[in-house]
Amino acid sequence: MINIQQLSLEVSIGVDTLRIWERRYGFPNPERDSRGHRCYPDEQVEELRVIKKLQLLGLQPNKIFALSALERKDLLQQEQADEGSDNVFVQQLAAELNPTEIDHALRRLLQQLGLEEFIHQAAVPLIHVLDHGWANNSISIAREHLVSDRLESLLKEQLKIGELETALHRLLFLTLSGERHKLGLLLSALLFQQQGLGSIFLNEELPLSEVPPLAEALGVSAVAVSFSAHYPTRQAKKDLASLRNSMTPEIKLIAGGYAVRKEFIMPNLFICSELEKIPSLCKKLFHDN
Repeated sequence: MINIQQLSLEVSIGVDTLRIWERRYGFPNPERDSRGHRCYPDEQVEELRVIKKLQLLGLQPNKIFALSALERKDLLQQEQADEGSDNVFVQQLAAELNPTEIDHALRRLLQQLGLEEFIHQAAVPLIHVLDHGWANNSISIAREHLVSDRLESLLKEQLKIGELETALHRLLFLTLSGERHKLGLLLSALLFQQQGLGSIFLNEELPLSEVPPLAEALGVSAVAVSFSAHYPTRQAKKDLASLRNSMTPEIKLIAGGYAVRKEFIMPNLFICSELEKIPSLCKKLFHDN
C-alpha cells in the first residue's frame, strides 16, 4: 500500500488530478489507513499506469473511465500493437532483412536500449508485427518462423548470460502439451531474471502430469506457465486448476498469455497478463519474504 504522494510519483499523475478523478469518475478508489489517509493497493497502481498510457495515446479521461479495467487493458494492447505496426524499421526487419541483417539489427538495438527496454520497445512490437502479418497473409509462415527463430536465439543467449545460479528464488518456465508459442514466456523469463530471480526455461512442452514432480525435484519457488491466443481459455483454466491441486502450496503458480487475460480467482494462483507487471509481482511474491 502506498500513499497519494507516492502514487503520484509512481504513475506520473499529479495529486490534484488523482483527487479530481476520484470525485468525478470514482477511480482511483483509495482505502484509508489508521489515520484516515488515502492509501492505494498495487492493483490500482497498475490500472493507473494503463490509464496514463492511454492518455499519452490521445484518449480523453471521460472516454477512458467509461471503459472497464479489462476493456482499458485490451484497448491499450490494441493501440500498442497498431503503434508497433507503424514502426517502419520493425516492419522492415520483419519482412525484408536477410538472416545476417536480422541478427545485426537485433543486436544493435539490444546494445542501444539495454535488455529490459529492448524487450518492451523492440521485441514486443516485432512479435506483434509478425503475428498480424501472418494473420493477414502479408508475411509468409516461413518468414515469420525465420524472424522468430532469430529473435528467440538472441533472447535465449541473453537468458544464459544472465543466469543466476545462486539466486534465492528460482522459477521454472514452461508450456504444456499443445502450446507451441514460447516467445512471450521467454520474454517473461528474462524480465523475472532482471529482478534477481533464477530462471529455468524449458524448450519443450511438458505433459501436465510431469510438471509437479519436476518442480519438486528442481526445488523451484514457482512455476510459470504461458497460454497463447491459440490455447483454449477453458482448457487453460482447467489445466491451471489441475496444476494447482497437484503441486505443493509452497510452490507458487504464475500464469500469463492471451488465453488467461481475463483474470479469474484461484487460491495461490497469480495471473500476470502484462510484462510491465512483472517487477511489482516479483516484489509481492518474493522480495517481501
